[in-house]
Parts: sequence; structure tokens; C-alpha cells
Amino acid sequence: MGEVNTRVNFNDIAWAAIIFYYKSVADIKYCKILGDKPFIEKLRQTPHGITVSEFEQKVILDYVNISNYDVLIEHKLAERLLENIIDLQPDVSALQGLTLLDCDLSDNAIAKRIEKIYVSLYSVPGLWVTGVSKIAHLLNDKLLVLLNLDISSHFRLQDRSIAFNIWVKFLQDIARQVTRDFQERGYQGTPEEFISEKLGYTRHGCHKSLVKYLDEYYWLHFSDNLPIPPPWTPT
Repeated sequence: MGEVNTRVNFNDIAWAAIIFYYKSVADIKYCKILGDKPFIEKLRQTPHGITVSEFEQKVILDYVNISNYDVLIEHKLAERLLENIIDLQPDVSALQGLTLLDCDLSDNAIAKRIEKIYVSLYSVPGLWVTGVSKIAHLLNDKLLVLLNLDISSHFRLQDRSIAFNIWVKFLQDIARQVTRDFQERGYQGTPEEFISEKLGYTRHGCHKSLVKYLDEYYWLHFSDNLPIPPPWTPT
């Protein structure tokens, strides 16, 4: 990996969450799909019960926001992705209940399942790293990490066969570090519960995970080149 900042604490994540909240207009698209509990449950447990048109509208168009209709039609993107998710259902099911904090990534069976999900989605023509990770994230938002081209470029994660495995392991260390810092500051609960409550996500049925808040931090830092927190804030 390239230059790595491992000095990330709860304050950094909280600052990023606040900035991202206003920048994304309360993260409307993300909260809309994660708040659609019946659809998310079907996607994770019985994806064969989802129609191609519903998957295309909710996941491809509304959430991933792919507007290239040549890709949608020529590559039969929604149909192929849904077929892969149906095939992946045993792996997705086996990972339910696991989070980035408690997942044993040294367990080869777990690591292989995670890798299989990303590689399978990446095998569908017409989908870039961002889209792959956004769809994988829907299958377990507390475990499966997000990644985009700017972040993967900065950390030299261009080899798609190992990029996601490396990023999962790296973010697990950061997640544990942030959680430990949160607890040492004397806060109750978890970092994600605390931030979601303070920013009002919880009231609207969007229970963001620490995985998502970590993505917001790195996205602002490397895609928007924003120093988080701002250097002029008090220590």
C-alpha cells in the first residue's frame, strides 16, 4: 500500500461524518436504500425473489447511479449482477451477523467468502470498483467495505484480485482503533450509534455502520482532498 495514515481517532470520524452529512444532503440515496428493510432483507436472504427491473431501479439507477444506458442494456448489467448475487447467497448468508470489528479475517473460510463476493461482482462487465463495493456493501453493510478509484489509487490497490482483501484488513485495524478511542473518551454505546443519533440518521431509520463512516472519512480525505479534521480546529 501507499502512504498510510493509521492515526485515525473518533474525533476524525465524527468530523468527517458532519462534513459528509451536509455535503451529501443527509446522504439521501444511501439512507433510502438502507432504509428499505424489506428489499435489503430479500437481497441478502432471498435474492431470487427480486425482479430484474426492481433491482435495476433501486440498486443500479437510484443507488449506484449508473446512467450509461449502453452499459445497462448491452451488458445486461442488472440481470447479470442479480444472477451473481443469487449464486453468492450461501456466502452472503454465512457472513450475516459478522461485523468489521469482530470478524476473524485470519479464518481462511471467512476471508475466502469475502473475496469471492467482491471478485464475483467485479466479473460483471461494465462495473467499476466503486459500483462493485457499493453493491457488496448492501449485502452486509457492517462488514463489506466501500472503495473508490481515488482511494485505491492512493493506496496502490489496483490489483483487483487482492485490493479488497487488503482494504478490509486495513479498515478493520482502523475501526478497532476508532472504537477504542471512543471508549477511552468515556462515551457510551458505539461510535456509529453515537454519530447516527447526533446527526439524526437514526430518526429516519438509517442506522449507519462504522464501515460507512470510515468510507466517508477516506472519501473526503482522498477524493475531495479535505484535511479531516480542519487544521485550524482546537486539539
